[in-house]
Order: sequence, then structure tokens, then C-alpha cells
Amino acid sequence: MDLLQLEHFVAVAAEGTFTRAAERVSRTQPALSQSIKKLEMDLEATLFVRDNNVISLTEAGKLLEKYAHRMLNLRDEARRSVAQLQGLRAGVLTVAAHESAALYLLPTAILRFIQTLPDIKISIRRARLDEIPGMVLDREVQIGFMKEAPSFQELESVHVHSDRMTLIASPKHPLAAKKSVSVKDLDGAPFVLHRLCSSTEELVLRLFRRNGIQCHVISELCSFENMKRFVLGNVGLAIVPRITVMDELKSGSLIEIGLPELNFHRGTVMTYRRDYISDPASCLIEIMRSKYAHAQAPTWKHPIASIHGTRDPDRVPESA
Repeated sequence: MDLLQLEHFVAVAAEGTFTRAAERVSRTQPALSQSIKKLEMDLEATLFVRDNNVISLTEAGKLLEKYAHRMLNLRDEARRSVAQLQGLRAGVLTVAAHESAALYLLPTAILRFIQTLPDIKISIRRARLDEIPGMVLDREVQIGFMKEAPSFQELESVHVHSDRMTLIASPKHPLAAKKSVSVKDLDGAPFVLHRLCSSTEELVLRLFRRNGIQCHVISELCSFENMKRFVLGNVGLAIVPRITVMDELKSGSLIEIGLPELNFHRGTVMTYRRDYISDPASCLIEIMRSKYAHAQAPTWKHPIASIHGTRDPDRVPESA
């Protein structure tokens, strides 16, 4: 019997169905059922009875529920006490983020953070959007960066950034001289897409379908950095979050072309557990909310912040 199994048990007891409980803890229903089955085997007791699709606690389940709440509360209390003892003198702040947040939104904020709390290390894990809520729920990370707030009652979210999609081209592209075009003008124009960011890819394809034309995709790439290289080489056009091309637009190496039909806005939220948030996590949230992340950062290198990963970043399957 472990604490994660007890969290799953409490979720089923509270929700009354395995389906809703699985959604609550960001697990598949088979995985949740297997966790409960293993817990019952460890205890050698049946915890739930099923009658006409209604799930209720057995006497053993009712008894365990009281202890489960006490054990989970005690765990949270222990974490809070240790964090208070440590204060802000040491520790690691773990963060999960999608690609555009990890590479383009966070660096300036992290610089401000480590100037404020130089003894706190930051571990940033790039992940897919559908993975991040579960990582926060299971306490693998303290904060998750997502496009929108997940619908789990255990999680709280704070909006920290607004962005929009933009059409980009090489200065050598025939359309680069135009300040604005319509989707109809893009009929037959070569495009590159982010094949690992399903939401961006679908947004682009849906935009073309709505206007009765087909997007001419000549290459599907693994990251926004790869997309920018292809556009810089005049291989094709691309539609990307504006934050990913800010430097290139300022330098003039890429051109932004107005597209009135492209009125899609993208937000970024920081998500964390309601029941506990550490002081370093609170500090990072306040930095993001106070717009330090959007200020010009001084030139200063620090070895504390690290982005972990076992694969080439350009090959990490993630949503942007």
C-alpha cells in the first residue's frame, strides 16, 4: 500500500465512479482500476461494491477512507514543515512546460528568479500538454505551464502570458513585400507545420478548410526552431506563436505578414496543487505575474537553471 494508491482510492470514494475518478487524478480508467485492485490485494479486503453501475464503499472501505484522509493530510503537513524548515536556503523547484513556454517564455523569468533566490535550483522538464496535469497532480513537478487551466479541482491556475499566432516568411518570399494577405492568397503556397504540436497543426489546417482551400504542406517538422530554419531558408511559410519568433522579427531575418483571418489568441497559465505550494514556487509565480519575464534581462550567466531531457530537444514529442 502506497500513498498514490490511497489518493486513487479517495478519488473513487469521492466521485462514486471510476470514470470521473480517473479524470480527477489524470489517469486512464484501466490504470486506476489496476491501482485499486492492487490495493485490495495488499489489504486482502474488498473496498468497493458495484450494484447496477453504482459504486459504494464496503465496511472495510469506509474504515480505510478515514485513515487514508489522515495519512494524506499528514504527508502534506510533513512536506509543509520541511519546506518551512528549509525556508528559501536550499532545494529544487521542479517545473514542467510545453515547448514555447520552456524555450521562449521562461528564460528571462528564471534569470530574475535565480537573482532573487540564488540557492534554489530549477529543473525544467519539457513535456506534452496532455502529460502536464498528471505530473502536477502526482507531485512530479510543483508547477506546470499550460495553454489553459485544466479542469481538476485539486489544481489552481494563474494566467501569466498572452500571445497570438502569426504568419511568417523569409524576406525573399514573394509575399514578403505585402503587409497583409487573405487565406485565399495562400492557396498553393508551400507551408511547414509542427507535426508534434497537434493543436497548432490543427489550427492551421482548420483555417484553410474553413476558407475552402487545402494547405499545401511540404514538410512536417519536430520543433519551432526547425520551422524557423526552414522559413529562413525560404522553403515555405509557417504559422507559429509570435513569442517563438520575436528575435527574428526584430532583426528582420523573418517577416511577419498580416492575416486578418488569423485571429487566434493563445494564453499561458501556471498550474499548481491547491493543497500546497512552496515559497520558491510562489516566488516564480509572482515574477511571472509582475511581468519581469517580459523585461530586458541583463547579460549574466548562472549554472543553476537546468533543462533536463534524455533526447534531442528537437525530437521531444510535445505540444507547443
